[in-house]
Amino acid sequence: MTTIDNFDLIKGLMDFKESDNLFMHLQILRRGKDHPDLPAANKLIKSWLVRSREHLDSLKEEVVFLCEHYKARAYISCAPKSIAKLNTLILRKLADNLHTGNVINPWHVFNSACGELQGVGKRWVVDVDTKDRLTALSIEAVIDMAWLKAHPEDADKVREEMWLIGRIPTLNGTHLITRPFNLQILHQNYPDTEVKKNGLTALYVPQCICEKI
Repeated sequence: MTTIDNFDLIKGLMDFKESDNLFMHLQILRRGKDHPDLPAANKLIKSWLVRSREHLDSLKEEVVFLCEHYKARAYISCAPKSIAKLNTLILRKLADNLHTGNVINPWHVFNSACGELQGVGKRWVVDVDTKDRLTALSIEAVIDMAWLKAHPEDADKVREEMWLIGRIPTLNGTHLITRPFNLQILHQNYPDTEVKKNGLTALYVPQCICEKI
C-alpha cells in the first residue's frame, strides 16, 4: 500500500456549501503508535473547519505536506456540523472554565468543542477492522438485516442505498458510513465491531505509515 488518499470519497459526503454555515472538522494527528521512539508522540498538528468541497480541494496540498512532514494522519468528521451551534458550545465551555478557574488554551477548547458537537444529520462510522472480503460482506449483510427489521417497507428497495452513505478505506479495512440502525443486532453477530456515533474517518495517510502495516 502506498498512501491512503480519500479526498474524492470525502467530497462525496459533502452535500453542503459555504453559505449553509456548516463544516466538517479536519484534523492532522501524529499518533504515538506510529512513533514508538518518541516519548510524547500524540499531538494535534493542525485543524480546520472545512466549509465546502472547493475548500477541501484548496487544503489538499497543505494537508498532504503536513502529513508527510510529521508522519501524521489526517482525519475528518463524517457529518456536517453547525457553526452556530459550535459558537454556542465554545462560549459555554469558556464560561465553565472561567467559573471553575481552569486555565485552558482556547485553541484546545475550540478543538474539543468541534469534536464533541453532534452533526446536523446522524452518520455513524462502522469500523470494519479487517481486509477479509467475506467478513466485510457478512458485516454489511448483518447491517442490512438490521435495517430491514426496522424498515420493512424497504424490502423491495436496494437497501444499500437506504442505510449506506459511503465506504472509506482505512489502514486495516474499511469505515462504513451509515445511517443509524439497530446496533444490538450487529453486536450479537460481531461484538467486537466498533461503531462511533460521532466519529472521524481517514482522509489521508502517508506512505511511510502505510508501509508499516
